[in-house]
Amino acid sequence: MEKKESKYFNKKNKKWFIIAGIVVLVALLFFVFGRKSGMGPEFVKVQRGEVVSEVSVTGLVVPSKNIDLAFERGGRVTRIPVGVGKEVSAGQTLVQLENSDLQAQVAQARASLDGQQAKLDELKKGTREEEIRIKEAELAKAEQDLENYHIGIRDILNDSYAKADDAVRAKTDSLFTDDETQNPKLTFTISNLQTQIDVVALRVRTGSELNLWNGELQTINSSTPDSELETTLQQGKEHLAIIRDYLSRAMDAVDASAGLTAGTVSEYKTNLNTGRVNVNTAFTTLSTQSQLISSQKVTIQRIKDELLLKRAGATAEQIMGQEAQVAEARANVSYYQSQLEKTYLRAPFSGVVTKVNVELGDIVGANTPAVSLIGSGNFQIEANITESDIAKVKIGDTAVVTLDAYGSDIIFHAVVSKKDLSETIIDGVSTYKTTLQFEERSEKILPGLTANVDILTEKKENVLSVPSRNIFSKDGKKMVWRLNADNTTEEIEVTTGLRGSDGKTEIISGLAENEKVTIE
Repeated sequence: MEKKESKYFNKKNKKWFIIAGIVVLVALLFFVFGRKSGMGPEFVKVQRGEVVSEVSVTGLVVPSKNIDLAFERGGRVTRIPVGVGKEVSAGQTLVQLENSDLQAQVAQARASLDGQQAKLDELKKGTREEEIRIKEAELAKAEQDLENYHIGIRDILNDSYAKADDAVRAKTDSLFTDDETQNPKLTFTISNLQTQIDVVALRVRTGSELNLWNGELQTINSSTPDSELETTLQQGKEHLAIIRDYLSRAMDAVDASAGLTAGTVSEYKTNLNTGRVNVNTAFTTLSTQSQLISSQKVTIQRIKDELLLKRAGATAEQIMGQEAQVAEARANVSYYQSQLEKTYLRAPFSGVVTKVNVELGDIVGANTPAVSLIGSGNFQIEANITESDIAKVKIGDTAVVTLDAYGSDIIFHAVVSKKDLSETIIDGVSTYKTTLQFEERSEKILPGLTANVDILTEKKENVLSVPSRNIFSKDGKKMVWRLNADNTTEEIEVTTGLRGSDGKTEIISGLAENEKVTIE
């Protein structure tokens, strides 16, 4: 009996478990489907408001003006009045090249212009006898001044020769043995063989130059023609140029010396510097005398021409011809002035010097960057925008900017100022460099900072919109599922407008405000 009762209870329990499971399943199905049917489909309403389209990119803050400056012509650097970090104003000289020859040409061209203008003025005024006498006296004085310049050449040359001879044979005597032979020897060793070869060769040459120069000086006297005096003056400058090179190379040799005491090195350098100063002074004196003579010749010719015009009078044709001469002379002044200006590297705008690539005495070539300058005005942002977004961005679009250095709480404003038309490939994607100008100045804006930029490419206000995810395409048309009042849905074709970066799309037609849209 116990076994049958046990079997009976097992069958009974199993039956109830099955019934209970069915009840639970039915209840669950009722709960799920019944509740869903009762709630109806999920929906969103067609709303009126704004739709915004933005392009978000990352860029780099750069100066609005950033330039590497170079000379249009080459030459030797003679002056660098600025340094890295110095603030400069527009037009300020940054670097200067040797330009004494051009200054002389400008002076000569101006003197010629003055002469031509004076001739024209005289032609137009006519001539009085008193004016002729005054001009004759002026000519006599100018000619006497020129003669005095020629008379002074011999003394100037002798003084220059003495300075050069002292610089070579006295100031560098302790550097060599057998100085006046064809095989002088340095009294010390140096680490640079080429320097040793150069300085020895130049010592031999300067000895020859001094002997040649002395011979030239012996040939001039009070009866020497002016043209020969001028030739000897020019030869003196050439001799001095060679001696100046020798002294410079001798200084290089002392700098490269080995085994000399500090006191000996100091003594050698003092002597060399004294010699170089004296030779440079002599060279300047000869150059000045040469320029004085050239300028005085121009003056004399001008006065002669003026006197000739005063004596002869002038016709209308002569006046017209002289006006043409004045115009040509003025053009020559402009030309030489422009060439002179090319020896000055000037700041094109106010800013700060960031780099100086040259030193005094350097020979720089044309178009070789010498100074780098950044502007002191507003900064800008350079960003590369992908081809999928560049068409949306227009010049004048505004942008909200945050800088990584200050976090997202500090906001700046910028405007798109430039789009490059040429592409740049980055990681295999075509991008286009776009420049944005900050609308405000701030000490927080520094070059090199990373900028997060949201460019407002388009914005529409008071338009209907739905979430973009609720719109789908069918047979080339834009469709939505509209939820009717009886909780049924139907497909509705819509015309869309702006697709915003905020997840909304403008509805132009097909739906009314507050209608419900769902996804089936």
